Amino acid sequence: MTTNSGKHGFDGPPAWETPGTPPAFLRWTAWQLARSLGLVALWWGALYVTLLLPVAAVVPMTLVLFVLMYVTVLALGRLASGWRMRRILAVYPWRQQSGAVRVDRGKGVLVLPDPDSPEKAVSLKLAAGLFRSWTREALKDYDEELWYAGDPRFACVVAKAGPRAMSCLVQPTAYSYRTSPRRKGLSPEARRRARAIGARVGD
Repeated sequence: MTTNSGKHGFDGPPAWETPGTPPAFLRWTAWQLARSLGLVALWWGALYVTLLLPVAAVVPMTLVLFVLMYVTVLALGRLASGWRMRRILAVYPWRQQSGAVRVDRGKGVLVLPDPDSPEKAVSLKLAAGLFRSWTREALKDYDEELWYAGDPRFACVVAKAGPRAMSCLVQPTAYSYRTSPRRKGLSPEARRRARAIGARVGD
C-alpha cells in the first residue's frame, strides 16, 4: 500500500481508492460488530443471572451491570462511527506522520500538521475510556509511523501502518451544535472537504 507524502494536505487520491483500505475497513467493521453483539449478549446474560440470585447479591451485580452497560454503549458508539470513517476515507488521502504522539498523565494526543499551513500543528485527543490509560509504549506504532486521512481541524481516521487498528478522532467543534463551528484559517478546498464529511463549517 502506498501513501501520499506530498507537502499539501489534500494532494493525492482518496484513501478509499488506495489498495488495502477497503479490506481494512471491513475488518474493522466486522470486529466492532462482533464486539458489540458479544457485549450485548453478555449484559443480557448478567441480567438473567442477577434475577436468579438472592437479594443480598443484587447490589454488587447491579454494579457489574452498570459497567457492562457503559462498555456496551461505548462499543455501539464506535460501531456507529463507521459511517463517518467511510465518508472521511472517501474524501481525504492517506498521509504519513512520525513523532505525532504526546502523552501526559495517561492522556494521549496526536499532533498533526494543518493541511493549509503545514508549519502549524493541530492536536487531536485520543479517547481514554473507563479502564484505559495511554502510555508511550501503547502508542509506539502510532508514533513511529502514523497513517491518517482527514483534516485534524475537523476529523481524521488514524491508523497504524498497514493500515490497521483504525480509529476516528473528532474535534468537538466539528459535529456538536453545542459549540461554535470553525470559521477562520480555512481555504476553500478545506471548507469543501469538511462539508463533504458532514462537518460544521462557519461562514
